Amino acid sequence: MMMGLLAGLSSAAIGGVVGGAVAGPTLDRIEMLDWSDPERAEQLLGAALPNAALQEPDIQLLEVRGMVFADVHRDADVDATLARLHGLAQRGRRSAIVAEHYVRAYSLYQRDQYAAAAAELKYIDIDSIATDTERYRISTLQGNSLRMLGQAEAALPYLERSLDLAHEMHDDVRGLHAMLWLARINLNTGNLERASEQLESARSLAVSMGDEAALVEVDSCVSDVADRRGDRAAERRASLSALDHAKRSGSNKWLANALINLGDSYLKTHDFAESLKYSKLALPIVMKLHESGDEPIVSFNEGLAYIGLGNIKPGERLAEGAIAEALAGDNLLDTKELLREYADALEHAGYLMMAIQIYHRYDDISEQSMTVARQRAFLELSAKFDDERRARELELLRRDNALKVSEMRGQRLGQQLMLAAALFITCICAALLWAFARVRKANNRLRFNSERDALTGLRNRRYFNEHVLSVDGARPVAGCVLLADLDHFKRINDTLGHPAGDAVLATVSHRLSAALRESDKLVRWGGEEFLAVLDPITPEQADITVERLLHAVRRDPVLWNGQPIQCTISIGYACFPMAGSGTEISLDSAIGLVDKALYEAKRRGRDRACLIGALSAVTERELTIISAEFESAAADRRIRLVDMGAAA
Repeated sequence: MMMGLLAGLSSAAIGGVVGGAVAGPTLDRIEMLDWSDPERAEQLLGAALPNAALQEPDIQLLEVRGMVFADVHRDADVDATLARLHGLAQRGRRSAIVAEHYVRAYSLYQRDQYAAAAAELKYIDIDSIATDTERYRISTLQGNSLRMLGQAEAALPYLERSLDLAHEMHDDVRGLHAMLWLARINLNTGNLERASEQLESARSLAVSMGDEAALVEVDSCVSDVADRRGDRAAERRASLSALDHAKRSGSNKWLANALINLGDSYLKTHDFAESLKYSKLALPIVMKLHESGDEPIVSFNEGLAYIGLGNIKPGERLAEGAIAEALAGDNLLDTKELLREYADALEHAGYLMMAIQIYHRYDDISEQSMTVARQRAFLELSAKFDDERRARELELLRRDNALKVSEMRGQRLGQQLMLAAALFITCICAALLWAFARVRKANNRLRFNSERDALTGLRNRRYFNEHVLSVDGARPVAGCVLLADLDHFKRINDTLGHPAGDAVLATVSHRLSAALRESDKLVRWGGEEFLAVLDPITPEQADITVERLLHAVRRDPVLWNGQPIQCTISIGYACFPMAGSGTEISLDSAIGLVDKALYEAKRRGRDRACLIGALSAVTERELTIISAEFESAAADRRIRLVDMGAAA
């Protein structure tokens, strides 16, 4: 883990091999070195104990070997280690059962299979383990597996327990690691103050121990904290400091980590040449380490840098490859984040049509993610009701048997039994009515949640598609249709963090809602985009409404944590039936047209509205051609656009 530790693991470490077994302190040092430099841990393990020396293997040694082999991606050796542990477990070695589950879980974690790792660890009863070292390993791995799954509340007790165990063992190295993992989980959940306090404690301990690898992680976390706070200067200083520590550590693992972070740092400030330089430096190291999870990240950052430099083709190829890999892994959350960054990079570089296409893909993935979540919630609810139903059936069977036994005791209890039976039936009916009411209530709640956007409270796109477009989508539209999009929303997320972006979306949705009539339909169309369908109004009334919407958003800044955030929107809109059109325009087609007008408003400088005043289409085919050739149709006057200008 540290330079001083490595220096102490030369002849002294080899001297820890006595009679074919590795002494405890040497094995412990190898395990700790594996955290900071798996390659050197592998070399030291091979020098301390070649495979041939394992005639009667020590289970702790096999467990540490499995960890090291997993970290350097020697999968065949991991499998061989698991096979040896399995054989020992079958011979009655209880500790081998625990070690086998742990090594398998550790290997799954290193391959980014966090759910499978957490499931494997559930086979281990941590309270039955005798040694603090083993309890520390299992608590740490379970906590980090749950943390990577986004289950922060479930992960926190395990990581806190790891820190307590390290303190009980008076083990500064393990204590330092536990502090860093706790800082990460507080960072992930937005508890920046607590994360900063833990990082300062970790830095003091790492400096006193001379642990350069730990200082890389400290500075990487500090740069993330600064990024969340929008402090670009502090973020850059911490990223550069992390690179200095990584070089002094001599560890390829941490050098690759620092180079990747720097590449991402320069992307955020649009210094694409520097970003590309660090990504190209990181890639061969990542490939040498066989860090499959880092390769697509490096390629993606490299692709965005190429796009920023104007080399669209190689940039598009690298970015699309990384997104395809994320999709292949069924990781919808990572895929959404990559698509959002990709679209933002294309928009910043001026490839607006491509950006709009990627934004649409982002919306599709968002909707797919919401569908998966809804399905999971429904299955959980269904399982709960199945359990309740089985319990009722068992209770019914038990009472029925009791009734039959009672009947055999004599006819003199007949009246009482009939009364009991009537009471029993009444209870069953009441129970069934209660159960049906609960199912109906749960279904109504599930339907309500699935049709509402959780952040803004507005109807969502799913509701609009199922209840409006499916009924009226093909019919001629009568009224005003408009699409509004928050300007520079990515800049808010990048500079102030996603909690600030959520606050802006919630506030803007309330302002838009307040500026419309109660009968108007307003939905969150996706991301930072809102769709409104207004009842029939005159063109003059539509212009006044649009002006009111522009003004409502930009009039007052959104206050978040005492900081004002200035917001504006762009709008595309049209009134139907439309002048000049000889064919009826459906609601579905109307939305497609105003989407093009919204893009035109953003292209003309944002903070404005673009009206489709008229179009020349006699047939439905001509309307389809105009929609597909929107820009050229505007140029040759087949469609008339009116720029309403920025809000006053």
